[in-house]
Amino acid sequence: MTDFIRIEENPAHGEIHGYGVACLATRSTPVPPEELRSFAASLMTAVASGCVAKGAKDIGHIKAYVEHATGFLAADTLGDPADLTVEGKDGEPATTFRLVINSVIYGLSREAVARVTEDALKQVFQEHGLSMEPENHSRSNKTER
Repeated sequence: MTDFIRIEENPAHGEIHGYGVACLATRSTPVPPEELRSFAASLMTAVASGCVAKGAKDIGHIKAYVEHATGFLAADTLGDPADLTVEGKDGEPATTFRLVINSVIYGLSREAVARVTEDALKQVFQEHGLSMEPENHSRSNKTER
């Protein structure tokens, strides 16, 4: 079958880089569903605006998954605030949740995408009074097509 499909690296893809990270978020007072949705939306906006401010040519996607014992949210954006979505099952207020975020950005180095994403995480965590604990399998890599 590989005789029929030939995938060659496109030089235009050289400036596309991704970054993904997973962590646990905690707070002594439970985070109500509406605040969790606000957190997810703020995170999408902070990463997108940070990437644009650093010179990104395009936002391929920025996605986040928020998971806790009784709920699951998916947030995503292509950089335009009008296109930001947060969907899923709210569940009960949570004192701990798992966050996974993945960004694919055109026009920034992998290091710049990682730095912007991590700075946005710190900022939004602080705004919501959350503490962060990294997961063991956080990673960063170049997105391949």
